[in-house]
Amino acid sequence: MLRKLLFCIMICGCAAAKAQERVTTVGFQLKPIFSARLFGTGPVTINDSSFAYTIKQPTGFSGGMVIRKGYTKNLSLELGINFIRRNVYINSTHEGLSRQARMRVIGYEIPVSQLVFVRLSKTIYMNVSAGICVNMFPSDVQTANDVLYAIGGRRLVFNPSLIANIGFEHRSAKSGFFYLGASLNRPFVPIYDVVADYIQNNDVVNTVNTTLSGTYLTIDFKYFFHEDPEKRKARSNKAKAGGKVSPQNK
Repeated sequence: MLRKLLFCIMICGCAAAKAQERVTTVGFQLKPIFSARLFGTGPVTINDSSFAYTIKQPTGFSGGMVIRKGYTKNLSLELGINFIRRNVYINSTHEGLSRQARMRVIGYEIPVSQLVFVRLSKTIYMNVSAGICVNMFPSDVQTANDVLYAIGGRRLVFNPSLIANIGFEHRSAKSGFFYLGASLNRPFVPIYDVVADYIQNNDVVNTVNTTLSGTYLTIDFKYFFHEDPEKRKARSNKAKAGGKVSPQNK
């Protein structure tokens, strides 16, 4: 998917497009997380003898502030800072007995993306983007119940990832920009090492090790406040004088 979106960016760069040149605007975003096997964010199943474990990340959300800087008629740079919460569920099954535990993974993101716009109508624009995100994880996590104990140890405090996005926005001359799209965040390496213990009669009878990839898919809702284009820099004295040259310099 990342390759296809990067290809779209190259194609759109050659298309007739019009972004908000010389406009710097601030907004906020909310991104519910969901899973999809097609993008590698679905459940992972581990079988060990008569024990079965399923790790899934079905829900969560990310939200925060975003800044967009338009520097040509069809290109903009976007960066922000987000809070993210992932809900990771671990299901264990043995001899017909099933238990579930949940780990809550908290993190922060600093994404930087290059956007390319295509104008579809007077106020509707389509954009595609790609970039890099720095993901920060402040601590390890753990969870437990009467049967299952699991701990997740972070791989890195700062874990970079690739991000890709496609979406549409409505631009109002007075009310700002309203955006709806979808994003994929794919870390270069797994974000957590996970160890799960199956417990019977206060003894650990089975242990599995796996990793949490951290890849996730989101639906994006963004709003940007309206800002007028920045004034161009004042021309030089020579330009203001109409480019006249003194007789001595002729």
